[in-house]
Amino acid sequence: MSILERIHSPADLKALPAGEIPELCAELRSFLVQSLSKTGGHLASNLGAVELTVAIDRVYNTERDRLVFDVGHQSYVHKLLTGRREAFSTLRQFGGIAGFPKPDESVHDAFVAGHASTSISVALGMARARTLMGENYDVIALIGDGALTGGLAYEGLSDAGQSGEPMVIVLNDNGMSINKNVGGMATLLSKQRVKPGYLHFKRFYRSRFSKDTQGIGLGLPLAKAVIEAHEGAIEVDSELGRGTSFTMNFLIPTKL
Repeated sequence: MSILERIHSPADLKALPAGEIPELCAELRSFLVQSLSKTGGHLASNLGAVELTVAIDRVYNTERDRLVFDVGHQSYVHKLLTGRREAFSTLRQFGGIAGFPKPDESVHDAFVAGHASTSISVALGMARARTLMGENYDVIALIGDGALTGGLAYEGLSDAGQSGEPMVIVLNDNGMSINKNVGGMATLLSKQRVKPGYLHFKRFYRSRFSKDTQGIGLGLPLAKAVIEAHEGAIEVDSELGRGTSFTMNFLIPTKL
């Protein structure tokens, strides 16, 4: 039995030894390639979010915490890790599972996200509702750098910044969207990657992760320590295969 076949819920993922996570990620990629070759769907965007999704589902409890994808077609790995692997052959088929998060399909899906740039505003609305209702759970917005080119994302960032609401914004910065990114934000992110402080931090976290967490399955204790030292930014590198690398930036409030 493969590691993926042993994952029926996020609880199984959390119980998985850290040493088995790299193999799980490889199995997830293989499963996506084989399954989507039959059903169709968004392949590349999900291959570029495997480790990121595994890390989020290991840290958070999406049955209670709210995870908002941007855009929603990056949610395939999340579906596989939350009890929908056996139904994956029905992806985007009549009567089958959706190609986007769908709350009436699973309690682990927080919002029907089919369009870009909405996640931050939606997550902020959920965070405000949580506060008004006196409830206690985390809210996470997962946004790609392509979705970050939309104006609504900046409205959400501006609103979130002055709201004081505790929430998590994760930027999956892989330098690509449907086509090459253009505009001021794409230029800013490109310049950020070559700054000495950024490169210093890269060396720091790589040395720590290679010793403590094997680079996968980010844990909150280490994350909090790194946040305090590096002003709230955590970056995780991963491999797409065939030598292609991508970068994911975790932006986490220091109040957590």
